Amino acid sequence: MNISFAPIVLAQADLDDLKEMFSLALGVIFFFGFVYGIFLIWRGARKISDGDSEGYSSIFGGIIIAAAGLIMSAFFVLAGLDDAVITPDF
Repeated sequence: MNISFAPIVLAQADLDDLKEMFSLALGVIFFFGFVYGIFLIWRGARKISDGDSEGYSSIFGGIIIAAAGLIMSAFFVLAGLDDAVITPDF
C-alpha cells in the first residue's frame, strides 16, 4: 500500500501568497535594519566627535546593516540568480 500524499499537499500550496508573505517579512526586517543602521552611524559619528576611535567601526557596521538588502540583492544578481531576489514590500 504505497500512497503518495504529495499531490494532496501541493494542491493546497499557493506560491504567490507565500512569496508575498516573504516579501512583507523582508520589508519589515529591512525597515528595522535600516533604522538600526542609521542609529549606529549616528552613534559612531558622536564617538568620533568625542575622540573615541571605535566610532569608525560603528559607522562601518551601520552602513553594512542599513544596506544589507541592497548588498544581498547585488550578490544574487552577480551570481546569476535574478529570480531568487524577492523585493521587500511594506
